Amino acid sequence: MNTAAIRQGISYVTNSKGEKTAMQLDLTNNAVQEIVEDLIDTLDAMERKNEQTHSFEEIKNEILLSRGL
Repeated sequence: MNTAAIRQGISYVTNSKGEKTAMQLDLTNNAVQEIVEDLIDTLDAMERKNEQTHSFEEIKNEILLSRGL
């Protein structure tokens, strides 16, 4: 991933003291958009880390049963 392209799509908002208070992301910049999507995917995974898991076979059988196969 091109870090220069990512940096071009990031702007900081500062307060009157020059302190960074927020960040603006240019979502028309493909590199930035990919980073944001990765961040959202990571947050989703973190939220679901304690959910019960199921094996592929369990899910496959559930789908087949629901289709009457």
